[in-house]
Amino acid sequence: MILTDTQKENYERDGFLIYGPILSEEGLEALRSRIDALAEGSHPNADKIRIRLEAAAQRGELENVPRRDKVWQLMDPHRYDEVIFNHASSPKILDIVEELLHTEDIKLFHTQTLMKPAFHGSIVSWHQDSAYWTSIEPPTLVSCWIALDDATEENGCVRLLPGSYKKGIWPHERRDFLHAQGVDTSQAVPVVLKSGGCSFHHSLTVHGSGENRTPHRRRGLVTSYMRADSKFIGDADQKPDFPLLRGREYPGCV
Repeated sequence: MILTDTQKENYERDGFLIYGPILSEEGLEALRSRIDALAEGSHPNADKIRIRLEAAAQRGELENVPRRDKVWQLMDPHRYDEVIFNHASSPKILDIVEELLHTEDIKLFHTQTLMKPAFHGSIVSWHQDSAYWTSIEPPTLVSCWIALDDATEENGCVRLLPGSYKKGIWPHERRDFLHAQGVDTSQAVPVVLKSGGCSFHHSLTVHGSGENRTPHRRRGLVTSYMRADSKFIGDADQKPDFPLLRGREYPGCV
């Protein structure tokens, strides 16, 4: 058993767990360098990865800002870099995910990096991950959020709404992104982490993050996991390859 009874009880109560340090300095630097290379275009697979630019960059602003610092999001970087995939497969993380998912049969659903550049890093709207991830049933995935830089309230750390996952899918309004409705932000818990630290959250936990106007970057790498007996209910022709990281496959499942 990796987690204490108190940690598991907190996760069941709140829908998240602020875990703390999990990466070595060496592992942290390796991830930082690969992610920056993908963002700046120097990585051999940089032309393959899907990116989303900062809103200001999309408006034609940030002309004198390096490409790396115009990037807001890298989508599924594990598909393009072995170091990032190996991180997503880390036994340290999977041991915890196994306890939170209550199964040893685990598949990788998704990875992403939210870059939050210094001075102009923009918000992540209040949302539930499973409001986006409608192709997976049941909506009980677990995400590990790794701080690649110190995450503070000033530079836009994640904020999580305790107990919100127990209410199922909340109503969301779509304006470019999904925006959960009825969020009492005064109840949200800031996830302040030192670089190399992590938190885990349920895919129905309402969360978001503020802008970064500080001179310090705030990169976060998210790896998301599901039970191997989950169902894919989207278009079968569009079903991605979900790597099995631990345990066994289930016929007719993801």
